[in-house]
Amino acid sequence: MKKLIRSCLLFLVIFLTACGAEHGDSPLQTTIVGGSVGGAWSVFTEGIAETIRREYDGSIVTVEPGGIVENPAMVSLGKVPYGLSYAMTAYAAYEGAEPYDKPYNDIRAVSVVIPGNYYQFLVSADYRYDSLEGIINDKAPMRLALDAKGSAGEIITRQIFAEYGVTYDDIVAWGGTVDHLSGSKTFEMMADNRMDATGDAVSVPSSDIIEATTTMDLKMFSFPDDVLENVSEKLGMETATIPKNSYSFLQEDIQTLNTPAILIVHKDVPEEEVYQVTKAIYEHLDYLRNVHGEFQNLTERNMASVGQIPLHPGAEKFFEEKGMLDEGVTGE
Repeated sequence: MKKLIRSCLLFLVIFLTACGAEHGDSPLQTTIVGGSVGGAWSVFTEGIAETIRREYDGSIVTVEPGGIVENPAMVSLGKVPYGLSYAMTAYAAYEGAEPYDKPYNDIRAVSVVIPGNYYQFLVSADYRYDSLEGIINDKAPMRLALDAKGSAGEIITRQIFAEYGVTYDDIVAWGGTVDHLSGSKTFEMMADNRMDATGDAVSVPSSDIIEATTTMDLKMFSFPDDVLENVSEKLGMETATIPKNSYSFLQEDIQTLNTPAILIVHKDVPEEEVYQVTKAIYEHLDYLRNVHGEFQNLTERNMASVGQIPLHPGAEKFFEEKGMLDEGVTGE
């Protein structure tokens, strides 16, 4: 009888060990490239790294500084295995579209990290136009401030104007200006009536926008469905709605575009490892929500909504097991 019990216990140990191996419970050692030191994206990246450490004791996960545009290329070239970027930026890298000069098609998606980065086009509240169409129809001399050329917000803005057949040169020809400034400098100049408008893809609510409303009144433009659909298709984005209760100055819902921040990985990282990483994020959503307010909207319902970048097979396997894949969201 004792031999039988010992045999049963041994079988149980072997079975449990095999199950653990199948689902990858071993420690990981890897690197994730994020944002600039001290910035929000470095906090996001460290949060993702910590989910791996918490899920798999003994894991060593290094977080390195990077940039939204630089990270997809670094991952695709195999300089780092994982990185964070916007879904639209990763898709541009994958396709070889602006701001990239060639395709970086060795990247795959793992998971959404920050679900909501909404395009927000703002003007001073006393600006006499309430829509972009009005400005364009009148060829009004608008003073426009944008982030650096090639940034997400700048590319979106340029593409929206292109849907109306308008270029930056046209804006200048109308007597306006187009300047590339930081967010804080832009709002400072808007408050001093030295700038009229700005557009960027940021969170909702954005702390910069909330801070700006302490010194000035603002209003936000919605965009027509056909413009949003065309831009979303070209840039790998999604159409979206900003609820009117997002900011005190909004009087109605805003129709706009959204691109999530996602975790990307090189296609040759083993399937089992990526499965483990995806599982770690899933199992520690509550922890992430305490790391940064931007994680509040990350749920099991939107983790797999990574845009047009193919899912890595390891992530796809995890999402399929959990029944989290939307129709059309697949890997290679």
